[in-house]
Amino acid sequence: MRLELYTAGVSQASFLDWRAGLSEDEQAAGLEVAHSPIQETPEVLRERLPVVLDELCSIPEQRVQFHSADAEQLCTFAYTNYQSRMDRDWNASLYFPAKAAIFLPFNEKLLSRRVAHLYYQEGTSDKIYHLYLAQSLTDDRYSVISRYGRRDGGIQQAKKVFDSHLEAAEKEWNRLHHDKLQKGYQVGHPTPPQQLTLALSF
Repeated sequence: MRLELYTAGVSQASFLDWRAGLSEDEQAAGLEVAHSPIQETPEVLRERLPVVLDELCSIPEQRVQFHSADAEQLCTFAYTNYQSRMDRDWNASLYFPAKAAIFLPFNEKLLSRRVAHLYYQEGTSDKIYHLYLAQSLTDDRYSVISRYGRRDGGIQQAKKVFDSHLEAAEKEWNRLHHDKLQKGYQVGHPTPPQQLTLALSF
C-alpha cells in the first residue's frame, strides 16, 4: 500500500530537516519512505492529481511516498506526520492513490474526492467556505461537508450524508460549489488552524 504527502511553499531547509528526522521513525516502524521532487508539469499534475492541487490551491513542489504492507500502520504513521506538518502551518496534502482521494485534515477516518476552498471579501464581509466530497476510509459511504464562517470568527459545519450514493453526493457538491461561485466567492488558500477546529466522524 502507498500513501503520498505533497507540499507547496515550504522552504527546502525545513523540508529536508523534517525528512531527515523521518529516517529513524520509518526504520522503527518497518516502513519505507522515499522523497522525490516534483518533476511533472503543472498540466500533468492537474490531470493526475486534481484533488491535491485543489487542496493546496497551488502546484506541489515536493512529494514523500510512504510504503507498507500493513495498511493500518501505514495510515497511522503517514497521518501523524501529515498532522505534525499541519501543526507547523505547512501547506500539505496526504493523498491515497488507490482511492484517488486525500485525507481530510480534521479527521483521519475520512477521505475527500473533491475539495474547494473559497473566500468572499466585499465591504465588511470576509467569509470562508470549505467544501468536501467525503468518503469513509473503510467503506463506500459518502457525504458532503461544508465548513464556513467569517475568516476571523468561529467555523460552522454542515453535513449531508448519502450512504453509498456517490452520484447523488457529487450532484450536491456541484450544486453548492456553483452556488458559491455565482455569489462571487473566489478560490483561495485555507488557513490550517481553521481546518483543524472541529473533528467529525460518521
